[in-house]
Amino acid sequence: MNKTDYDVVVIGAGLLGVATAYHIKRNNENLKMMIVDKAASAGAGNTAQSAAMYRDTFSSEVNLQLSSTTVNFFKHVQNEMGVDLSLRDITYLWLMDRQQFEKNKSAIETMLENKIRIEILKKDDIKEKIPELVTDFDDNSEAQMLGLRNIDFGILGYDCGELDADKITRDFYETEFKKMGGETRYSTQITELVLEPEEEKLGIPGEPVGWQKKKIGSAVTSDGKIITSQTFIVATGAWSNELLLPLGINSQVMPLKKYIFRVQHNRLSGFLDNEFFNEEKTTPFFIFPVHGIHVKPVKYNNSIWIGGGSVVGKPFIITNPNKVKEETNPLDDTEANPRDYEFDRYLILSEYLPILKDLPLTNSWAGFYAMNTIDKNPVIFKPIGIKGLQVVTAGSGSGIMKADAIGRIAEALYQNKEVAELYGGVSFKVSRLGLKNRDVDKEFFVI
Repeated sequence: MNKTDYDVVVIGAGLLGVATAYHIKRNNENLKMMIVDKAASAGAGNTAQSAAMYRDTFSSEVNLQLSSTTVNFFKHVQNEMGVDLSLRDITYLWLMDRQQFEKNKSAIETMLENKIRIEILKKDDIKEKIPELVTDFDDNSEAQMLGLRNIDFGILGYDCGELDADKITRDFYETEFKKMGGETRYSTQITELVLEPEEEKLGIPGEPVGWQKKKIGSAVTSDGKIITSQTFIVATGAWSNELLLPLGINSQVMPLKKYIFRVQHNRLSGFLDNEFFNEEKTTPFFIFPVHGIHVKPVKYNNSIWIGGGSVVGKPFIITNPNKVKEETNPLDDTEANPRDYEFDRYLILSEYLPILKDLPLTNSWAGFYAMNTIDKNPVIFKPIGIKGLQVVTAGSGSGIMKADAIGRIAEALYQNKEVAELYGGVSFKVSRLGLKNRDVDKEFFVI
């Protein structure tokens, strides 16, 4: 078997993995490092399936720090470093009925106190600026059967928008990592992390046994090759359990399938062309009042991307780690079910936006959220009792907008620092995103 020695191997070339690798290499230039991924290129998994949106409209301190510092760094990369990320503040617009607005008042006040740029729109404002939108369903029996809510208020977030996930992943983080001497190995699947005694092997059957100190000494690839490293960092997102559960490690992450549906038609051009919200003169990114259904405008080709929807009754998918080599792994299934659009999202959205009625679905795709089932925030930790292993996971649907902060915190943890310095000089206590001393304030402003 071929052996290759590294100081650090990052398993997973999604955005969280490459951001982690970049920051570790940037602060430790002499380390021999490699990123390895089963896909053919960086960011080809769930990063590529994302709607690639960002926002700073949160109520929790943790989310505000992770998202705002990350987005500010991305803007620095584009505006000062000259790397085009297709980053645009197209704004977010949360649509709410009166009850939802009252429920979110404290979160709105928190954002205003933290100088987050938001504006409260009332129903008349919304109807004037978006005439295609239906706001009242009191006399609509079909809408009432669907559980639709009226639109009484809108919360407009100005420093929110979109970027190209491929560009930040490949054109910046991966490119800079390679410039510093970092290696990449793609189309290579890690099927096992090998637990070994930290000290010399004693020849005991089944070692390491309980009393022996333990480390991860190597990783096994699907073609039987061995990669050895001083430290392995698992950044495989929704696939984390496949490597961690056989080691007895619970990262609190569960994979949840997500769908994005695209509708493209010239009829949408007037709806997408809107001068009231942003410099792009397009409609904002909408979040509707039911099930977190959201619509992303794509003005250049007269299309919208539709995501969200109720997750009640949707399975968390856990694969059998012993069968990870099988081609039938459900976590590799990126097919979306058009029926989930036809009999769910479409029925709801066509009431709010009659312009969608009878327009055909033109494309769809799927991926998986790596959901932290405790508080839906990132998880960054070193498992107790296993040397040479670190875990960076649980984007929980907002990994892109927090990726740079996550990478900096992961680097600080690698260095055994208590505090990470986020972009702009913001200090963040590393243990807050760990498991043992986790300290994450509850988020009240959720999609």
